[in-house]
Amino acid sequence: MADYFIGDIQGCYAGLRKALAVVEFNPAKDVLWLTGDLIARGEDSLAVLKYLYKNSDSVKTVLGNHDLHFLAVANGLKKANPKDNLTNLLDSSKLPKYLDWLRQQPLIQALPDKSGYMTHAGLPPLWKPKTAKLWAKNVSDELNSSNYLSFLPLLYGNKPSVWTEEMPDQDKLRYTISALTRMRFCSPLGELDFSQKGSPSLLDQSMSKSFIPWFQLAPKRFDKNKWIFGHWASLMGETGNKNIIALDTGFVWGNHFTLLDWQTQSFIRVDA
Repeated sequence: MADYFIGDIQGCYAGLRKALAVVEFNPAKDVLWLTGDLIARGEDSLAVLKYLYKNSDSVKTVLGNHDLHFLAVANGLKKANPKDNLTNLLDSSKLPKYLDWLRQQPLIQALPDKSGYMTHAGLPPLWKPKTAKLWAKNVSDELNSSNYLSFLPLLYGNKPSVWTEEMPDQDKLRYTISALTRMRFCSPLGELDFSQKGSPSLLDQSMSKSFIPWFQLAPKRFDKNKWIFGHWASLMGETGNKNIIALDTGFVWGNHFTLLDWQTQSFIRVDA
C-alpha cells in the first residue's frame, strides 16, 4: 500500500492519468490524496470527477475554492467563469451524483500518520489545528445539510478578514471558507489579504512590509505539525520550511505536477 499526494488537478485529466502511471498507482491498494481544486481550467473536468467518483474508496481530498464555486454554479446561484471548461460536466447526466460527492468532501484531512493536516490553502495565521478542525467540520455540516443551497451564498466575500471569537457564527463560517480555500498572504497582524496572488519574491519592498505568506506568521505552529496544501502555484513548492509542503506547481499553466510519495517522503515531478 502506498499514499500519494498531488497538487491541484484543475480538470487536467490526461495529466492526472500520466502522473498516476508514473507511480503505478493501483486503486485496489493505494490511496490518492488531493489538495483540492479538482476541476475548472483544464481540458476535461468531467473525466476527472468520473475517475475520482469511480475510485472514491481510494481517494482522500479536500475542497478547494474552485470546487466550492462549482457547487454554486451548478445550482444556478453563480455564473460559470468563462475561463473554466465546465460545459461537459454541467451537461452530464451524472451531475447530481458528482455534486453530492463533492459536497461530502471535507476542508481538512489528517495526514496518514497523524503528523499534521492537509487543506487547500493552508492554516489561518491565528489558528491552531484544533480550531481549523472544528470550523471545517461546521462548514461540512452546512454543506451536507438538507438546506445547503441557502448556505452557498455564504461562500463569497472577503470579510471578515480577521478572526475574532466574538463575531457571529455566520461570519466565522465565511472566514473559515476564505481562510482554508483562498488564503495566500496576510498582514503581520494576521489580517487576510486577497489582493496579492503572485510569488512572495515578486512583491516590491514597500509591499513586503504589508504582506507576508500565511505560513511565515507564527511558524512555531508547524514545529510539531506538518501541513500540506495546494492553491498557490506561483510558490512552485518553495516555503522555506520542511514541515510546510506546497504541492500546487501549476500543471494547468504548463509547468508540472508534484507528487509526494508519503512512505518514502520523495517528490516526483511530472511535466505538462
